[in-house]
This record gives sequence, C-alpha cells and structure tokens, in this order.
Amino acid sequence: MSKNRLFRTVVLVFAALIILICGGVAEETTASPATGTEAAQESVTPPPSGAEGEKTEFTPEPETSEKIASTPEPTPEPTPEPTQTSEPTPTPTFAPPSPEPPEEYQSGRPTVAPTEAPKKKVIDHVNYPKEYKDFTFSKDRKLLEIWFPNIKDADMAVLMYDGQVWLIDCGDERAAVRGQLLLKQLKIKEINVLFNTHLHHDHTDGLALINERAKVKQVRICFSTDLTPSGAKLVQYTGEKKIKVKKYKDGDRFTMGDGAVEMLVIKNNESSLDMNNQSACMRITYKNRSILFLADMERPGQEAMINRIGPDLLKCDIVKYPHHAKSDMYTPFFQAMGAKLAVVTSVEGRGDAGQKSLVARKMPTVYTSVKGQFTHLV
Repeated sequence: MSKNRLFRTVVLVFAALIILICGGVAEETTASPATGTEAAQESVTPPPSGAEGEKTEFTPEPETSEKIASTPEPTPEPTPEPTQTSEPTPTPTFAPPSPEPPEEYQSGRPTVAPTEAPKKKVIDHVNYPKEYKDFTFSKDRKLLEIWFPNIKDADMAVLMYDGQVWLIDCGDERAAVRGQLLLKQLKIKEINVLFNTHLHHDHTDGLALINERAKVKQVRICFSTDLTPSGAKLVQYTGEKKIKVKKYKDGDRFTMGDGAVEMLVIKNNESSLDMNNQSACMRITYKNRSILFLADMERPGQEAMINRIGPDLLKCDIVKYPHHAKSDMYTPFFQAMGAKLAVVTSVEGRGDAGQKSLVARKMPTVYTSVKGQFTHLV
C-alpha cells in the first residue's frame, strides 16, 4: 500500500507541475502581443472583425516597416516667380482718360493752346501762377500781355492791355492761319491798331485772314506802299474793306489804355540801307519793364542805329530777335540791350548763325515755332 500511495503522490505532483507550466505559457501568450503590431496598426488599415488571433497575420515584415518609416513625404515644388522684364506693360485700350489738371491752375483768362501747362521757358504768370511763384499777380491787376502764335519765318505779335489790342505785323498767309487760332483762343473780336514794321510779305500778307477773325480798325505803315507788291496788296485790301491807313515815323510815341504802356518807334532812314535794315523797331515799356521788337534789322542797321541814338534807348528785358535769328547781331548793340530773354520767330535747332550766337552767348531763348503752343509773355 505504501508503494502505491507513493506512486500516486508522484503522479499527482507531476500532473500539478504540467498544469502549472501550461497555465504560465497561456498567460504569457495572452498578455504579450507580437513585436511590431503597434506600428502595423498605425500604418495599415485593420482587417475586418474576426477572431482576435488573426491580428498578427497583418504584421508587416521588419524590412517593410523600416521602408514606410524612412520614406520622406513628397515636397511640393516652389511656384516660380514671374520673370521681371524691362519693357513696361502696355496700357489696355479700355484704360480711363487722364485726370483733369489741378483746379488751382484754372483761371478765367484764356489759356495757352493746348490746355497743358507750358514749358518753364515760356513766361505765363497769369494762367499758371503755381509754375512761377516768384512772378504772380492778382487777376484784377492791369497787365500787359504779349502773345506770339506758333509761327516761323514770319512775324506777328498780339499786345493786350486795359481793354485794347494791338498787332505788330500780321505774318504771311500761312502764319495768319495760326494767328487766327490765337485770336480765337483769346476771344479777340477787334484789333485797335495793326503796326506794320516794313512791307515784306511775311509781315503784311496775312492781313485779310486776320481781319476775317477780328476786325482791324486801323493800319499804321512807315514806308511808301508802292515799294513792294505786298504794299500794293495792302492798299487794295484796306481800300476794299474801308480800313483806315495812317503813317508813323521814327521818334513817334504811342500809348495803350490808361497810358501806362508806351511804345517808342526807332527807325533808320538812311537810303544806303535796304528795307530790312530800315524796318521800324519798337521799344515798349510798362512801368520798369521793357521789350524791344527789332523786326528784320540785321547787322548794318544795328550799327547805324547805335551810332545814331546811343545805347540807352536800346536797354530792354526781352528782345524779339531780328529776322528770325538768321544772322548774328552786332556785338556792341547786343551788349547795349542787356536783355535777359530772346524770342525768336523760328524753329529751334535749324542751325542759323543767329541761333548759334544765342547758344554761344548763353542767352535764354524762346522759339515760337512749337506745335500746339502759343508763347505768352506777361
């Protein structure tokens, strides 16, 4: 009995050991999941619901897991910036028009044509006071205004003061067309006096067109009208239109309006001089300012004039340069004037001797032949 009892005891102990061993293995299997399962669950879609033991079938191999972890995400390529070009972008055809000029530049007086502000070299103290702050005047102040049409190789100047209008020469027919535009711009309907400096076509033949635009009440001449064909035409036309014709001479004085504007006539009469060098010159003064119109008088006439009258009567602030600046001036005459500005009834850059001389003398110069622009002196 003792042997049988011992045998049963050994069997029971052995069985208990087997049970304990099997139970421990089962607990380890349940509590510890397979290595790499967490990574697979984060990167791979889980399988359909089923037995829990099937989860390990989707565990990726270690090599696959490393590839997934190490593969960088694609980086988007940067959008290239637009290439800068030196050429400006063309303006669309539907672009709005340019803005109107500033309101303070407007005035009740006529403006130069076209409506854009004139260049700095053109003196216009009335219409553009902001452009010339050192020379502004009240609009109700009496001013002597001098206008030139945009002409070349012809003479015409419009003087306005205290309700009166004078013309110094009227150009030829081509220049008179420009003169008509100026008179229209200034709303001039009547010319009190037209002074003719000499009877050449580029100073007289525009009379008919000028008279069509603004009635000429009187013409003043200083030569016999039978000396040139243009003189004969002037006599015929003024007779037909019943325009008064009177003569004037060297030393005559004329005044405008209240008498503050005075014109002195200076004229050579030497028979040895041609008509250009005998043409009438006008020195116009207003208070302490003056402008000298020299018509077509060239060097021989300048020498004769300064020798006869001396330098004092030649002093001026502005000179209407003689004969469209075709020739240089006599140096003593030029120096006696002391002018600060020259007006040339021609086009800039033509290279005439007078133009070259003005450049060499560093004289500020206004050329009247500028497209769409009238010259305005105040």
